[in-house]
Amino acid sequence: MLPRGGADVALHRGARRRSRRWALDAEVELLGPVRGAGLALNASTGGLRVAVDAAVPIGHVCTLRVRTAPDRATLEHAKVVWSHARPDGYVLGLEFIAAPEA
Repeated sequence: MLPRGGADVALHRGARRRSRRWALDAEVELLGPVRGAGLALNASTGGLRVAVDAAVPIGHVCTLRVRTAPDRATLEHAKVVWSHARPDGYVLGLEFIAAPEA
């Protein structure tokens, strides 16, 4: 899912980020437990930063579809590690996790 181009090595909270971020232009669909839609802003090997139209509480585990092209989508599971309200929605920090037990 990650692009092959350059990465953002910006500082985060005064320390180097644990992993590189890549700009990502992808549609995101929240499938559960909260439903919503939005866009991926960037990606790393550990997660995504997304802008969405739905509030998702910190700690919730989400199932989401990430569509990077009309014919390419992946199903991901991620935990919300931070959330910021914006006038037009929310920006979430998501950490990839293994699929939850059924």
